[in-house]
Amino acid sequence: MTQTVKNGQTDRQPGNEPDWAALRQEFPTTEGYAYLALANKALLPRRVEAAMQEWLGDIFQNAGETAFSMTPIEETRETVARVFGAPAECLSLIKNTSEGINIVANGVGFEPGDNVVISEFEHENNTFPWRYLERRGVEVRMVPPAADGTVPVSAYETYVDAKTRVVAAAWVSYGNGFRQDLPALAEFCHAHDALLVVDGIQAVGILADPIASLGADVVIAGGHKAQFGLAGAGFMYMRKALIREISPPYAAKFSFTSNDRFQDDPTLAEDGHRFEYGNPNFLGVWVQRRSAEFVESVGLENIEARVRHLTDYVIEQADARSITVRTPRDWKDRAGIVSLDLGVDHEALVARLQEKKVIVSFKDGYVRLSLHFYNNEADIDRFFDVALG
Repeated sequence: MTQTVKNGQTDRQPGNEPDWAALRQEFPTTEGYAYLALANKALLPRRVEAAMQEWLGDIFQNAGETAFSMTPIEETRETVARVFGAPAECLSLIKNTSEGINIVANGVGFEPGDNVVISEFEHENNTFPWRYLERRGVEVRMVPPAADGTVPVSAYETYVDAKTRVVAAAWVSYGNGFRQDLPALAEFCHAHDALLVVDGIQAVGILADPIASLGADVVIAGGHKAQFGLAGAGFMYMRKALIREISPPYAAKFSFTSNDRFQDDPTLAEDGHRFEYGNPNFLGVWVQRRSAEFVESVGLENIEARVRHLTDYVIEQADARSITVRTPRDWKDRAGIVSLDLGVDHEALVARLQEKKVIVSFKDGYVRLSLHFYNNEADIDRFFDVALG
């Protein structure tokens, strides 16, 4: 198989598996670290360094003629939409997941007595924006997980009623890595006239499912994890027909159909621009496009297959050592996160691992490993050797 990496570009023969060892060289940090903490922050490839230099170079050489132009912003929108599977007009380029959730939480038009349903597995950023609505008389209902570490669609049945306006769920849970069956949950929500709002940050860039195929009304993902972007540059997908129904909590010139500030009746945009305000994160969005192109060059199907293989290996090695795996085992119920119970002081263990340049996370009282395609079996072996040494 022929594949090389040159200037961040992947040369891969169609139909062949990528050269993962060559791609790993795009991530300098892997030379010294076994980095198994994607769910916290991703390692960044050389592609990002080149993109930042490209952006700065335009400022140095051309006074920012392109770097501060809106044209690359729209090019990013088109690229991100193409790579992750959504119409460009349905994408808003926003800062992060919590911003997107707050946009929806404040734009739905809740009334006292309405409720929002979330699971106990949700990240703080998919909890507090909804909890903040309680002071306005909105009830927040939390669905407990099942004993097997999942939150099946059936678990929502006793919590959703005629006053449920939103069900908010992670595509992949940040803690134990449970993957929600979003098409099934979307069908359930829509049968009850509720919106499905998805925190997608632990899945976008790992799972190959096109975003628009999930059935969700909203999918939000910050870009600093599996998308290889910078913090402060993410996106929000919103179903086209829903956009005009959500009142943006803020408004600026890009939120409207015209920038004429003297127009009689300013009209809000009916595409993703509706939720964009003022100057964008020019550098972050520039990197976002280059990173999405990098993901595209590797191929989401290839990435998902690679992460599945690596997480299978983690589970196999844990089983061989009689270590409890807290993550559901069926691939359809998980993605890139594996949570382990080693029966020790996990917080102290994570600190000891860090001293040995093995980076994992301490989440929900356990050790969490989270992987991307730049990882390999040697990283995983190193984790177990140090953890049990």
